Formats: sequence, structure tokens, C-alpha cells
Amino acid sequence: MTAETIKRELPLVSFVIPMLNEAGAIRRCIESILQQDYPADRLEIVVVDGLSQDGSREEVAALAAAHDNVHLYDNPLKRTPVSLNTGVRNATGEVIIILGAHTRIEPDFVHWNVHYMRELDIQCVGGTQVNTGDTFWQSAIGVGMGSRFGIPSAPYRFYRKKRFVDTVVYAAYARELFDEVGYFDEELHISEDAEFNWRIRKAGHKIFFTPEIVSWYYPRPNLRKLARQFFNYGILRVNVIKKHPDAAKAVHLVPPLFVLGTLTLLALGVMWKSFWIACGALWLLYLLYLVLAAWITSRQNGCYRYLAALPAVFMTMHLSWGSGFLTGIFKTYK
Repeated sequence: MTAETIKRELPLVSFVIPMLNEAGAIRRCIESILQQDYPADRLEIVVVDGLSQDGSREEVAALAAAHDNVHLYDNPLKRTPVSLNTGVRNATGEVIIILGAHTRIEPDFVHWNVHYMRELDIQCVGGTQVNTGDTFWQSAIGVGMGSRFGIPSAPYRFYRKKRFVDTVVYAAYARELFDEVGYFDEELHISEDAEFNWRIRKAGHKIFFTPEIVSWYYPRPNLRKLARQFFNYGILRVNVIKKHPDAAKAVHLVPPLFVLGTLTLLALGVMWKSFWIACGALWLLYLLYLVLAAWITSRQNGCYRYLAALPAVFMTMHLSWGSGFLTGIFKTYK
């Protein structure tokens, strides 16, 4: 659908949701789409399942039986970009919105996406991701992920003003973008959306961010799962940079350089004890940074409940991402 057509009538909007063992989360996600203030007959939900074994497939099948606009497809390869491409190819909408199964959206989510695509005559729009949780640690991780001290390379988590950006989360794409720049890179596994958005910008298109478009994300429930998630993020980020060197930013290099510096100082300390002292000084500064970051984040959120937990959350993200980045220099994610 062209931008001109979007201006004349409300487009059919297709949500594409990759899923693998998301019992409990997927129903909440789909129901938030069904509750949109956008006309129900202009919405389509395409779920692509990686052969889930936890009952989530049955949840979607039940919703599909009750709603004609909910559809379920299979992805035996169990790779996220394969699910995304399967969903896009089977979707019939003029606008495609990618959504995570761990997410729920505000009732005006579709309205604002379509509004800005029409008003600004652009083909990619997205909004802010607000983290939430059902337990203390899930909520603390959410606060950390929403802080510029946690993921400074993902500003859609903390920007508060409308602007054109490099990438957004859960973007709305005009369908013709896929014909122009191709589909999601199936060699990737996690950063496929950032790489796709990079190609969109390279093709000369703009990506618009507004905090009016709100999605709620339920992060990992504990530090162990958070560490695994961010280790994989690091591997995938460096593999995106291998494909597109100009996608690298200075902020991407800080965590891996810190991890590499720590390991180097520890190794040199075996022969020269002064390097252990230097390593201790480096870590003392880092620990002070973590405490300050936790205090500033707590103050900005107007809540000090997670103050003691935030240093551990930030450290888990930084070290896991940095270690994954260094690992990704030599391997790809499988």
C-alpha cells in the first residue's frame, strides 16, 4: 500500500508474532491486540509457532477458533527471523507490525502508528517500550532495562520526545518496504529487527519514534536468564557489525572493552602484581558507577524499592553483553 492510499482510508494492519513456549504470555499479548480502538475488521493477527510444547500453541488455536482474524502457522526451524518472514509472507495487511509474545500493547497502539504514517508520509513508525513485572526481580530487571545506564544503545526505552531515530521496537512497516529492501536476515537470531531497520535507513527512508505508542514488556524473571539473554544479544550485535561495519557505534564497544581490559589485567597480574592493583582500581571505579547509576535511575523513577538490586542488574547486562560481543567475534549464534 502506498503512503497516498494510507491517507485515503484506514489500512488493514497485520500483527506478526513469533512464538516458542510462551504459555501465559501469548494470550495476554493477543488479547491486547483484540482490544484495540482500531476497527476490528481492519486487524489481523498472525502467530508463527516454533512447535511449542508448553500449551501455548493450544492457547493460540483456541483464540483462532473464536476469532476469524487470528491465524497460526508453524516454524519447525525455530529461528525468530524465519518466523517473522513466514508471518510477513502470510499476512495480508498493508501495514505490518512486529510484536513480541512477551508484550502487551495500549488500546491506541495501532491508531498512533497509522496516524503518524499518514501525517508524516513515512513508512516506518514505532514507540516506547515500558518494562513491567510480576515479581520483585522481574520488576527490578525491567527498571534496569528501561534506564539509559542499562542499554544506552536502545534509546526507545528511555526517550520521552518525538524524533527521527535509527531504530525502534515493535515497528509498524508499510508492506512495500519488504519488496524494496528485502525480508529479515535469517542468518541472525535476535538483532534481525535492528539490521532490517539499518537497511531501511540505507534505502533513504526515515524511522519515526513517538512515546505515544506504548508497548509493555515483561523481561526475564531472574539474573541467570537475563545473563543468557544479554550474552546472546552481544553475539548477535557483533555479527550485525560484521555484515554492516558502519552500524557500529562507540557505545557498542564499551562493555566488550571493559571485559577484555579486566581479563588482560588479571592475566598480566600473574607476572606483574601492579596489574592486579590496576584491575582493582578499575573495578572500584566501575562499582562506584553502578551505585551512582542505580541511585540516579531510582530517583528518575521516583521509586527506591529496587535501589539495592539495580547494581546487580546493570552488572549482569554489561558483563553478559560484553562477553557475548567478544564471543561473537569468533562465532555466530546457533
